[in-house]
Amino acid sequence: MAHEGHERILAVQDAPSGLRAWIAIHALDPQPAFGGIRILNYRSERDALFDGLRLSRIMTYKCALAGVRGSGAKTVVIANSILDRPAAIRALGRHIESLGGVYQTGPDAGFTREDQQVLMQETQSVAHFDVDGGMQSAGDATAEGAMHGILRALQLRSELQVDEITVAIQGLGEVGMSLAKRFLALGARVVAADVDKEKSAAAEKLGVSIVSSQQVLAANCDVLVPCAMGGIIHDVTIPQIQAKIIAGVANNTLGHKSHAQRLKENNIDFLPDFALNAGALIEGSHHFHTKETSCPDKIAAIGDTIEHVLMRSMNDNISTVDAAFAIAAEKVAGS
Repeated sequence: MAHEGHERILAVQDAPSGLRAWIAIHALDPQPAFGGIRILNYRSERDALFDGLRLSRIMTYKCALAGVRGSGAKTVVIANSILDRPAAIRALGRHIESLGGVYQTGPDAGFTREDQQVLMQETQSVAHFDVDGGMQSAGDATAEGAMHGILRALQLRSELQVDEITVAIQGLGEVGMSLAKRFLALGARVVAADVDKEKSAAAEKLGVSIVSSQQVLAANCDVLVPCAMGGIIHDVTIPQIQAKIIAGVANNTLGHKSHAQRLKENNIDFLPDFALNAGALIEGSHHFHTKETSCPDKIAAIGDTIEHVLMRSMNDNISTVDAAFAIAAEKVAGS
């Protein structure tokens, strides 16, 4: 743990509600530490801890790349141990509140709007207040930033205009659906897949072509956007991909860091998730520091970040993931 440089690692338990969680704070300089709450099934507390340590460390680099005044943290909750979800969320909120504001949290995988309402009964340390605080939803903010990054990557390839492209979206949750609407509005063709039939039907009414989860990764498209769970780009799926750009909107899109180099060798631009999906972080941190609810220029700057990463990858002949980590490490060292 010390090797990873974590400032605080807290085990959080509440027996009556079945809450078992970890709060991992990678750094406290600069303050605060930003990081969402992830609620997923884990095989063990060790697996949950490993996930929290890894994600909180990445959040420090994400903050640096996004120009956010703060550091990284993450809460991981073992969903399969919960007995009473509202009580568990309230107990977690009390633990977060006891940290005195050094950790500002927000939504992550498995964390719902209902969870947010319960959490905010116990703590004010929520960086992204969603629409209830006058801000756009975290999903919309993430989609807004990702759109800017994708558009910049398309410009750098100089192959097609946005109204000539096909975008394939895997996962029609809040972020995926918002991205679909945005690219449809720009005149792009959008194909998508989701296991939820209601979400698929809603997207189809908007003009999205629905395909199966197996077909979407191999779709004849210009941009592939994984928006569901991570690890979807790996040895089996890479040979099927026809896209010129893979936009890592889902956290941990790659099965392994080495897959970024393989994509580069296949002339596929991979846009690293921790560089691309920072819209909600940027908006939440801006609100925390200024109390303002909108910062479109800062979110649009994700396009500049993606350009920096792609140019560094090309000039240094390294993968885009290595390029993004190098840029972030330089920013952290210089702060």
